[in-house]
Parts: sequence; structure tokens; C-alpha cells
Amino acid sequence: MGDKKQTKVKVVVRVRPQLKENSKCCVVTNTECEKPTVEILNHRNIRENLLYDFSSVYDETCGQQYIYNNSIKNLLSKPLNGENISIFAYGPTGAGKTHTMLGSPADPGMIPRVINGLFQLLSTEDRLQWKYTVTFSYLEIYNEKVQDLLEPASIDLPIREDGDRNIFVAGLAEKKISSFDDFKNYFGPATNNRTVAATKLNDRSSRSHSIVMLKIKKSALMPPKREYHGKIYLIDLAGSEDNRRTGNQGIRLKESGAINKSLFVLGEVVDAINNNQPRIPYRNSKLTRLLQDSIGGSCHSLMITNIAPEEHYYYDTYCTLNFASKSKKIVNTNTACIKQLQNSGKVFITSFSSEGICL
Repeated sequence: MGDKKQTKVKVVVRVRPQLKENSKCCVVTNTECEKPTVEILNHRNIRENLLYDFSSVYDETCGQQYIYNNSIKNLLSKPLNGENISIFAYGPTGAGKTHTMLGSPADPGMIPRVINGLFQLLSTEDRLQWKYTVTFSYLEIYNEKVQDLLEPASIDLPIREDGDRNIFVAGLAEKKISSFDDFKNYFGPATNNRTVAATKLNDRSSRSHSIVMLKIKKSALMPPKREYHGKIYLIDLAGSEDNRRTGNQGIRLKESGAINKSLFVLGEVVDAINNNQPRIPYRNSKLTRLLQDSIGGSCHSLMITNIAPEEHYYYDTYCTLNFASKSKKIVNTNTACIKQLQNSGKVFITSFSSEGICL
């Protein structure tokens, strides 16, 4: 018997470029020191600044490939050993979360880079000893309803828990993929199903949280017959919004209310975990229910905190950095899911620690 391996949620900060060359900036980054920092004015005392340190800080000069290589690439081997990883973008609307996660055809974001990197990694594996199966699902949470983006329908899919306390979405479509091109063929049309709209701060503001879920099964072709089951969560959160600044009305106002409520509950979950409360309010929103593995669960989690440098984003930046600072204190317990096929033909599921010790 051995101890479970515990890791803190890794939090990095990405500062997007200024949208207007001469706009006033409220953010100062220092990426050269041992602990990279972000500095902003203290609105309660203008004679001092607030200093935050994180695992990494990426300024406007850092491109998508650089961030992927430095913070994400080394995580991709973990699902092949039956562990889960979660990568999600957090920040206010207009701070560049969707650019970070999706990017563009000319400059892909973390989602396409992770998929491409995963299949590159699989191409180096020993195919005489192992067989790999990869499936993916894609959903959005819009107005507190879970909706399938691969096979859209007007129903709200239920979130359930299986006998091993794994969270899953009943009825969610899964597509088997064997290459990056397979993924693109499904993902492109599905992304067009995501709910976006214009606000005063963003021409194509995400009106929903979106989650790409990949399941990787690694099966031994020779005795002892084992299967490793790992997952990858790729999450693009909708941004928190101040409706006085976005000009939201009608349906936009209702959407904003649902977004802000789910992000508020996410903050409550983080506070409850950090304060060692006996009850963590995961069930208070669909988002936190689905993030149960990623925040305080069995996952290697990376939070990419996106902030805007302009002075008129100051309060959003202040709140985002405070949330990010609280999030980096969260400890996840990482276990690997391994299925052992016995001579009888029955499958026995056992959780192993990250170091391969039976728990």
C-alpha cells in the first residue's frame, strides 16, 4: 500500500496584447524571476501595488506554441498511464480565452495542439505490445443546460454518477478518432453549433462554457492483460461579465446571469475546498458538477488565466487574479484507472496511485 500522489492545481497567467496602441495599461509582468509575477495597482491604496506570483506568466510576446511547449506538452503522457488531465481557460469576457483554447487556422490554440500532440505521441508507442483507442465528446453548458455539440438536440442532458463515483453525461455522443484529421472533421462543424453573440466588449463573445472530453484506452496485447483508462478535459469557460459595460439586454442579460452564477459557484467551490469545509457545493451548478474531477478531484489540472492589460479592465483583472491565487492552493489527488483482465475473463477495476501502487 502507498500514499496517493497529490498535486496542486497549476495556475499560469496569460496577458493578451493591447487592442489599441495608446490605451492605458494597468498590468506589469515580470517573467524573468524565479517566481514569475503580475503586478497591478491597489485600488484601496494607490501608494502601493498588488503583487501575484504564479507557475508561469506569459506576456503579449508569448505565442501559442511557446505556451503549449512550456505548460502542456509534458502532461500528455499521463492519460496513457490511466491518469486524467484537465486544461481550462479562465478570465473575463474579452480577455482572450477562446483564442487561447481554439486559436485560428493560422495559429491554432491549445485544443488542436493537444489533439495533434496526443496523436504524435501515440505514433511513437510500441504497437506490438499496445492497442490504443481514442474517443471524444464535445458539449456546452448554455443557460444551465448541458447540450451536445456533436449531435445537437434541444434537450438538457442529465449529469450522473456511476458506481465508481465517476461523473458522466448520459446520452452524450462519443466519436472514435484515429488521427488529427478525424478530429478536425467532427470538431469544425460542432464548433459552429456553439452559442456566441456580440456584446460591447467582444464581437463574438462565448455565451456558454464548452468542454471537449477525450477518453484514451491503452490495452495490452500480451499477458498480463491490462487496460489503462485516461481522460483529457479541454475547457473554454465563458467570461464573467459586468452588464453595465457589455450593454446586455434581453436574452444576452439572461445568458450573462447564467454565466455569472456558474462562475460564482465555481468560486464557492474553490473557497470551500481551501477552507476544508465538509460539503463542497459541486451540485450547485452544472459547470462545477462537470469540473468535479478537475477542481479538488482526481486530475492533473492546469488553469490558464487570461487577463486584459487595459486600465478599463482593471476591476475584472483584479477579481481574476484573486481567484487564480486561490485556485493554485487547491490540491488534487491523482490516481490511475487500470482494468486487470483475469484468466476467468472477468475485468477487475483497480485504482492505482500515480506511482503505480495499488490503493
